[in-house]
Amino acid sequence: MKKESKTKEAIVEAAFTLISMHGLQGTSLSMIAAEVGISKPAIYHYFPSKEHLIDYLFHLIFDEHHFSAYFPIDEYTKENFEKRLVADGLRYVEEYKNSSPALKVVHEFVLSAACRPKYEEKLKAMMQHFLEGFDSLLSYGVELGVVSSQHTKGNAHILALVLDNLSNFMMLGVEMNVEETWELAVRHAMKGRK
Repeated sequence: MKKESKTKEAIVEAAFTLISMHGLQGTSLSMIAAEVGISKPAIYHYFPSKEHLIDYLFHLIFDEHHFSAYFPIDEYTKENFEKRLVADGLRYVEEYKNSSPALKVVHEFVLSAACRPKYEEKLKAMMQHFLEGFDSLLSYGVELGVVSSQHTKGNAHILALVLDNLSNFMMLGVEMNVEETWELAVRHAMKGRK
């Protein structure tokens, strides 16, 4: 049983690496098998088709990708709100930075969403969840008296967009000061300026 688990992990790891280099369309089960050092038919023991493997990867990446996993609203206080929001956003970005192949696979799923409605629906729901999450978080900040009540929804959307784009820029290897950019976005959102 342990060997089966290790082989499945190796298949998944090889799939991430190869998809990050060749894309979803350019990666074949034969390539993955060669990378793992098994025969192509052996992969079918773990995944009946490439589509099943891709579905598995999709769920592995996105099933636990929730706003509250990165920004636990109940842990925000009047005293820590700004520092916590900055730290949580940087932790989110850092997580992607440290898993570059996974970030590239995420990008592949986003690009292929238009061709795969089941992925498109999940990605849209996740994006909507982040928009609503930032709106709830900033609204909570308004209740605490640490966030301006002006333009709360618009500023929440700006935070979601900045966070998403920081990840995209990192994935493409664009050098920038991520920490400063995120801190400025947070300060702007908290002040409520238009």
